[in-house]
Amino acid sequence: MTTLYLVRHGEVYNPEGIIYGRLPGYGLSDRGRRQLAAAAEILAKEGAIVALYSSPLQRARESAAIIGAHLGLPVEIADSLIETGIEGYQGKSFAELPSPYITEAPDHEGIECAASIRARLLAWTAAACQRHAGQRFVAVSHRDPIAVVLLHWQGRGLADLPAYPLPPGGVHRIDFAGEQVQVTPLS
Repeated sequence: MTTLYLVRHGEVYNPEGIIYGRLPGYGLSDRGRRQLAAAAEILAKEGAIVALYSSPLQRARESAAIIGAHLGLPVEIADSLIETGIEGYQGKSFAELPSPYITEAPDHEGIECAASIRARLLAWTAAACQRHAGQRFVAVSHRDPIAVVLLHWQGRGLADLPAYPLPPGGVHRIDFAGEQVQVTPLS
């Protein structure tokens, strides 16, 4: 069995309360660092982990660094783990996002569609599972990309995305055994 742990980055320091998307300069808050220390503790109890990957964005890299320090692992950047593309809404208030903001339709309101998010995460996961067959590895990403792929593996629809339980610092274990995929929330 091959096991992937998907970890959502910790709470972001965002005093303006804006949509930061892929904007640079948005790192973890003090609370976010505590959330990732707790996530690292959960991961440490899971057994030997051989690799740690992160989205290239600052908040994910900082989150992965906390996990890496705790587990003694270097962080490898994986561009496919990046946040959903929402360029036209970056810097605006969350109230300006359309509802729903992620759909299956390509370029809906200038927002990356679920099919694109799913395709890049599934392709990355397949390659990583091949590289780490029979082992455990961790990927730090963002709420929506993680939730989109978890919904896929659970056979659930995009309508469940807004309420999907994935708090900052949340950890999900995904076990791959042949064609079987088992998703288990750990926090």
